[in-house]
Amino acid sequence: MLPAAVLGVGTLALTELAARRGWVAPNVLPAPSAVFLALRDDADVLLTNTLQTLTETALGFVLALVLGVGAALALRRSKRVRQTLMPWLVISQTIPLIALAPLLLVWLGFGLWPKIIVVTLFCFFPITVSTLGGLMQPQPLLEDLLRSYDASARQRDWLLRFPAALPAFFSGVRLSASYAVTAAIVGEYVGGYAGLGIFIQTSANARAINLVFAAIALTAMLSVLLVGLVNLTERAALRGRPPVSEEHP
Repeated sequence: MLPAAVLGVGTLALTELAARRGWVAPNVLPAPSAVFLALRDDADVLLTNTLQTLTETALGFVLALVLGVGAALALRRSKRVRQTLMPWLVISQTIPLIALAPLLLVWLGFGLWPKIIVVTLFCFFPITVSTLGGLMQPQPLLEDLLRSYDASARQRDWLLRFPAALPAFFSGVRLSASYAVTAAIVGEYVGGYAGLGIFIQTSANARAINLVFAAIALTAMLSVLLVGLVNLTERAALRGRPPVSEEHP
């Protein structure tokens, strides 16, 4: 953490120096102090738009979690379903979601749902694939033990496979969390009435570059906080588990 902090502070100090010396025009790269003043002076407007983006992100992320885990369980149980759907899931990732966002606006209007669905589509695939990879790890001895107690397929999933797949699951969740906020902003860019994406657009049109960078800073902070929340949840869920090398000698 210390090297990363030193790099960040050094970059901010160098940017501040370049702005104060006039090496970079303020309409290209504002000084960090100007961005901080923008965060302070426009805190009310920024807070309103941040809450809007955070709402879209949270709802879309939770929906992606539910659908991703459900899809992974369904794909694991049926080889035929995997062979049928997995190629289409992979192909779906080649479609730029920015091209689908206008269609979502036509179908669902300018409310929350188009942004929620954009976030869900961004986050769904990593969660599904990572969770499925964890669920597919064979544990024949434990499987046989649960079968000897007449455990159903669903019971074996929840008592054995899903707990064993938690590290892979959290890897997919962490990856999705890293760009869930960005996905919400993409949805707002296409059409919306509030949110950091709308704020960035209006500020850029007004040539208020310091406000643009203030909104970008908030976007980065939200993403870091979301990833941090996932990390804390993972530590709590996996507390007491042996290292992977000990689980699979």
